[in-house]
Amino acid sequence: MITLLLIRHGEACGDSHRLCNPPVDGFLTDLGQRQAHHAAELIRHVTIDHVFVSPLGRAIQTAQHFAHNRDNLPMRILPWLIEWRPATQTGECDESQYEMIQHRAALIRPEAAWKTPAGEGTLQMAHRVIVGFVELMQSVGVQPAHGGYLIDQSATPQTLALVAHGGTLGRLAAFLLGIPLTPYAPIALGCGSILRFDFIRRVDTWYPNLTVSLPEFHE
Repeated sequence: MITLLLIRHGEACGDSHRLCNPPVDGFLTDLGQRQAHHAAELIRHVTIDHVFVSPLGRAIQTAQHFAHNRDNLPMRILPWLIEWRPATQTGECDESQYEMIQHRAALIRPEAAWKTPAGEGTLQMAHRVIVGFVELMQSVGVQPAHGGYLIDQSATPQTLALVAHGGTLGRLAAFLLGIPLTPYAPIALGCGSILRFDFIRRVDTWYPNLTVSLPEFHE
């Protein structure tokens, strides 16, 4: 009844931390625009009911490719989909200090890197993404329970597209697959890539099921 499409933006250019409202332009390279267009073509036959997008320009410009030719399907900005926030964005340092802080953070072993001076910590980001996702699912009649989800009888079949970033979507995908929380997200999405999750019923509970599609083969 519920399908999730997790879509990473195309290759970015411009201000990587600028908050925007649609429509936007100038946040994707030429390659990034081709990646976004190709991703939209791959699922052109999929009916999308809602498009949710990060407030950063590269995600919004990518989402515009999915809204195009779908009667300008409206996009809803969700702040919790924003990418990992560096220390310059969280107010922990200024630009002049950041390169040194990044260098020090890179020397910390992963098991000790739940939080570094470089910015938002793993636990902070996971809390932001997971709480935001659960609230989104509840808004469409899907409640977490029994290690899966209960779907309200009044809920209608629908497909939700979430257009965001590698860090945000990697963390969300790991949560959906039940992968334990680690200092670094164990799932990486390439620019313009799509993960599809359908919810499979087992008795009265629905569980996320990842569909992996192989690219078309060309000799």
